[in-house]
Amino acid sequence: MNPKDVNDLLAPISPLHEGINSYGLSCLVTRQKAINSDELREFAAELMTTISGTCIKDGAKDIGHIKAFIEHDNGFLHANTVGDPADVTVAGRDGEPINGFKLVVNSVIYGLTKEAVIKATEASVKTVRAKFGLEEKAGE
Repeated sequence: MNPKDVNDLLAPISPLHEGINSYGLSCLVTRQKAINSDELREFAAELMTTISGTCIKDGAKDIGHIKAFIEHDNGFLHANTVGDPADVTVAGRDGEPINGFKLVVNSVIYGLTKEAVIKATEASVKTVRAKFGLEEKAGE
């Protein structure tokens, strides 16, 4: 089969989903000074509002959802928003202070190109990481 034939087998994109683009990233984040559960929750909440605000500023018509998952040796958090800062939720199991964690972020945005969703998500993660003194572990 040539690529055109494969595309013929795929279901067409629903008109309801036109204009919706998404992006996901995963990285390991570290810092020398341990981050406690309260600060980690603050990081997660700020990440949601920063990504959402950046997407809206860049022209998004709506936030489908933005989610983050933070996993570490003795706990985990999940955070999400549909755009309104008052609707940000952060929940999970707190643990002892940590020096590193795995961060997974998924952004589903209406009204931005795929490239714009990628740029907004990556720039926001970088900005919030820097604010909290966190660095992406090289090579991840």
